[in-house]
Amino acid sequence: MSGLVRLSRFVIAHSGAMAARFNTAYVSSMTAIHVQTISRGYAASRVYYPAGDYGHPPAGLLQLRLVRRGSSYAEIDLGQGLRHVFTRPGDLLLSLPNSPTRFRIDDGRDLTLLQVTPELASTVLAESGAVLDDLVALTEMPFRDSLIAEICRRMEEFDFVDGSLGPRALTLVIGLLLSCARKQVSRTHRRVLTERRFGEIVRYINNHISDAITVERLAGIAGMPTRQFSMAFREATALPVYQYVLRRRVEYARDLLTSTDLGFSEVAQKSGFSHQAHMNRVVKRLLGRTPAQIRGSHG
Repeated sequence: MSGLVRLSRFVIAHSGAMAARFNTAYVSSMTAIHVQTISRGYAASRVYYPAGDYGHPPAGLLQLRLVRRGSSYAEIDLGQGLRHVFTRPGDLLLSLPNSPTRFRIDDGRDLTLLQVTPELASTVLAESGAVLDDLVALTEMPFRDSLIAEICRRMEEFDFVDGSLGPRALTLVIGLLLSCARKQVSRTHRRVLTERRFGEIVRYINNHISDAITVERLAGIAGMPTRQFSMAFREATALPVYQYVLRRRVEYARDLLTSTDLGFSEVAQKSGFSHQAHMNRVVKRLLGRTPAQIRGSHG
């Protein structure tokens, strides 16, 4: 079965025209849906995607997704090309009405999905002298804003959407999105990792996973000062360099645990952990299971 298979809560706050647009893009892949029509021009929903590869045509709606549960690497295209990033709770993903989207995820995701008609979004943006295309800077990759995330969480509630706070909250969200987009644009003058350089860095990490990997060495490969590289890497992956490398070590250790009979200490060594106890702690924290439990489940 493809698409969404569980829907915790769904609110439609617009006319039947918006519901029709939503149905065209998503209903074919859902197994349960509850729709409440309120004619306000926006919708707040709680949805679940299991691991898989999802491609959606343009929805005709401004769509903002907040990751609620689920962390792993993902291939994401929000209309600006496929990106390999690590997504985690609190990440925000924005797509514009005319953009097709694609998500390839290794683990399930709980999302809050906020959808707005382009007419309503344009009206709100016009008050700040902006248009929908002014948000395009946020469609390249996930971003984070704690206030937007908290408002999206609240907007799942029926009473919140149906009451007087709903339109005010939506106006605030769109205003905050515009502010984030403008800040992103102001940072574009800084050097960023090209796709080629990023690929070289990932290959180096994968080929030297058992070794000590320093930020300085990776910055040298990128041809950038260390501090600038660290900032550019975090923008490219949504993770600090250390956390990215650590998660790659965990993934490599998991592969060895499930595909070989190597002892735990040897797995730790080959994965670049300082010792077995270190591997045990990190694997348990990031995967929720100990190395012994992972091996036992594939025995």
